[in-house]
Amino acid sequence: MKKQFSFYKLGFVPLIALFCSANAQTKMFNGNLSTSPAKEVVLSEDVPGIESTGSYSSAMNSKALRNFSKSFKEAGNASWSQTEDGFKAEFMDQDVKTKVFYDRKGRLVASVKSYSEDNLPKEVRHLVKSNYYDYNIFHVQEVTAGNKTAYLVKIEDKTSIKTIRVTDNQMDEYMAFNKVNSAKR
Repeated sequence: MKKQFSFYKLGFVPLIALFCSANAQTKMFNGNLSTSPAKEVVLSEDVPGIESTGSYSSAMNSKALRNFSKSFKEAGNASWSQTEDGFKAEFMDQDVKTKVFYDRKGRLVASVKSYSEDNLPKEVRHLVKSNYYDYNIFHVQEVTAGNKTAYLVKIEDKTSIKTIRVTDNQMDEYMAFNKVNSAKR
């Protein structure tokens, strides 16, 4: 029973937290997944492809660095920071901004990729466009936790902005806002 609870805690709770906090702020595009400010971490200069910022923290986990360098070879210069629950690495690869989250033991918890419609997988784009054909896709967040991936697709037309959540080829309207018409004021 204890193992099963740990599975849910490590697998589903972070996934739910990511979905809820990714768009819960009034600033829609800040992308912060933690409500507490990140503490900056400096890494030794002998680690290639890692950008050092802030002051040194002995809490930096070498397992997180190893896992990161194996999984994200395209990362180039990554910026690392310490979060309340572990560590976060951020990097840009072409037009995709990626944030990777590790727990205190250096295990991968989740990743969040932010990009435009051009990088959206074709099957996800088709699913959204076939139901919202008069809308433009202007931003995508791809959230992966464990073996589950969800897409938060931000779309807009003349009167509204919506966030469409796509998981396992299922789609739902996650958020919706009406635009204020400034011509009527």
